[in-house]
Amino acid sequence: MAFDYVLERELAFNETDMAGIAHFSNFFRWMEIAEHAFLKSLGMEPVVQERDQFWGWPRVRASCEYHSPLRFGDRFEVHLFVKEIKQKSVVYFFRVRKREADGSYTAVARAEMTSVYAGFDVPSRSMAALDLQADLLAKIEEAPAELMKAARNQGRA
Repeated sequence: MAFDYVLERELAFNETDMAGIAHFSNFFRWMEIAEHAFLKSLGMEPVVQERDQFWGWPRVRASCEYHSPLRFGDRFEVHLFVKEIKQKSVVYFFRVRKREADGSYTAVARAEMTSVYAGFDVPSRSMAALDLQADLLAKIEEAPAELMKAARNQGRA
């Protein structure tokens, strides 16, 4: 069973602000990209449509704490961890680290996001949280406590 996923990237110029560092809003995009890649790595689609109905993962909470900047061309990783599995949602923890020239890593940010499994009916314009599917629950598990502790402590003084 899976409890983590690593997305590796290089900071593109269009992701920087006027100071030449990663704009804060991109961290939330990268979290979503990592979540979708994680689900796809498990054979699950992040959004499914059948006729007038959709199933997907709307976010109900997201936060990010920044520690050091990323600059154009920096190589970095967004490491997703399954922090908590609930009846209708998954809480993810993210660790963002920059890869240095010597192969070491520098803490950039820590973040959390809660995604609820939900269905949306187009004709009635109604959305409802749904219980997590058995096939997903058979493929994921919460990250081990010691791993979560180490990931959470990254970047703290």
